[in-house]
Amino acid sequence: MGGLTALTSGSVLVHGKQLDGPPDDVVIVFQDYSNALLQWRTVAANVAFGIERTLDRTEVKRRVQDALALVGLEKSAEDHPWQLSGGMQQRVQIARALALRPAVMLMDEPFAALDAMTKASMQDELLRVRERTGTSFVFVTHDIEEAVYLGDRIAVLKGSPGRIDHIFEVGLPAPRDQLSTRQLPQFLEFRYVVHRAIEC
Repeated sequence: MGGLTALTSGSVLVHGKQLDGPPDDVVIVFQDYSNALLQWRTVAANVAFGIERTLDRTEVKRRVQDALALVGLEKSAEDHPWQLSGGMQQRVQIARALALRPAVMLMDEPFAALDAMTKASMQDELLRVRERTGTSFVFVTHDIEEAVYLGDRIAVLKGSPGRIDHIFEVGLPAPRDQLSTRQLPQFLEFRYVVHRAIEC
């Protein structure tokens, strides 16, 4: 989906066009945030990394400030990644992706290494960013509850190589909340049917 490898079958379309390489407005956020960030650069310099060679200084500064504000890290701009918690480091990686103004963000289990409270906070952060920016997210996770809480559509993958086995349209109301949303009958129903789809 990121245009980094060739397809063995099927097709990937971005804005209705066949993907034949990495598209300009699709970015990847990796699971391993500590290795994805440049530890010797400040937070602001990490966020600027993808745009500093193509945009003028004023625009780079504006985009970095906007991206850091979106993820709540304005006060950490001059810190280094090694000075931050895991959740904050993952926010830096998300801010770096947002500075590119992507239409689509591909996220490979980005919250898997975080503790439960930080993970819940990051899930809410992601929903807030999506609402403010209009960016679409393709989010890979093994956590069924995370998929139901974040998703508008869930694709269950099976086999090797992976294939789409089921697709579920999630109709949970917005805005979503960690406590009330997870108690909704629809949430519990989707959690059940997705679990059954994975088991079968």
